[in-house]
Amino acid sequence: MHDEPQMRLALKTVIFNLAPFEDEEWEDFISHWRKFSLVKNEVITRPGEIEHYFYYVHDGVMRGYILNGDTDVSIGFSYHGEFSGAFDSFLGQEPSDFGIESITETVGLKIHFDQLMAMFDKYKNAERFGRVLNARILIGMGRRQLEVRTFSAEERFQRIMDQSPHIFQLVPQKYLASYLGMTPETLSRMRKQSKDKL
Repeated sequence: MHDEPQMRLALKTVIFNLAPFEDEEWEDFISHWRKFSLVKNEVITRPGEIEHYFYYVHDGVMRGYILNGDTDVSIGFSYHGEFSGAFDSFLGQEPSDFGIESITETVGLKIHFDQLMAMFDKYKNAERFGRVLNARILIGMGRRQLEVRTFSAEERFQRIMDQSPHIFQLVPQKYLASYLGMTPETLSRMRKQSKDKL
């Protein structure tokens, strides 16, 4: 069972690693976050919709995807202790190019755009948290672009094995294969070859 005080304490740890708040500031800041619960495969933002919320994932896995004809392509995952949402749409309050869905039952906390912006205006520590987080998101997006444009399928697979091996226990193979730009069969073969080398 995930109660709200437990989730707020976990979120505090994550945020304070980026920008510590004064006690009074934190109490105000955290009061604007609300619990959310999603069932498996529940879409929270569709391509073309405006993202109004910023999410903290306490338990479960969320997936970002883009539509490509009749299929969708995974572009990223968020799980325990991470933030999620259609960030570009959220920050610009414009229609999103991609969608966000849960791929497991997921619980966490969310804050509305208007409330988060008000906190940024009110507290320097909140604004600092936003700046540091935005920098991390941009760095991550840049690295992802590099992988997609210059890495071979084998190199992308090896990178995720080195940096996030636990993701294979969290994310179904079909979504990971889509993210890596290969078929599920190719991913399965690479995983078997990797295990055989151990």
